[in-house]
Amino acid sequence: MRRIVLFITAVLLLAGCSQYRRISVDDVAVGSFRFNGTSSASIVLTARVDNPTGHTVSLEEVDAVLLREGKSFVNLTLEGPVSAAPASESKVSIPVLASVLDPVAIITAGLNLKSWDMQDFTVDGRIVVSSDGRAKKTLKLNNVPLQDIVGSLK
Repeated sequence: MRRIVLFITAVLLLAGCSQYRRISVDDVAVGSFRFNGTSSASIVLTARVDNPTGHTVSLEEVDAVLLREGKSFVNLTLEGPVSAAPASESKVSIPVLASVLDPVAIITAGLNLKSWDMQDFTVDGRIVVSSDGRAKKTLKLNNVPLQDIVGSLK
């Protein structure tokens, strides 16, 4: 689950254009976690976002697939937009729906998440961010190593 948290944080960091690279996302944690059945969960992540720009920045859409050894593993979808007010530091809630695409893969990988090797995971997907609700930018992730996303947070 920690990998999903780090992925969403990285998405927030990587999604902006050059002036928005000054935006920082820190103190990411799982605020709540609720199973919706045997193959999906609703996760609310909390993060501290420092937006020094003069624009409200919003994470509009996230539709991504976490792949394990090239096979679809978990689908991640943003359940509602997330905004950071201009020239402020605030705590935001990021609602994410995680749906397991191959339950057998979880069993074969072992139920102990700590034993999983991050090098086995990549991310494919699409992320849409906006500035003041108008200027939208789409970031496409194609076979991005999860390890690189997590490394960008350090």
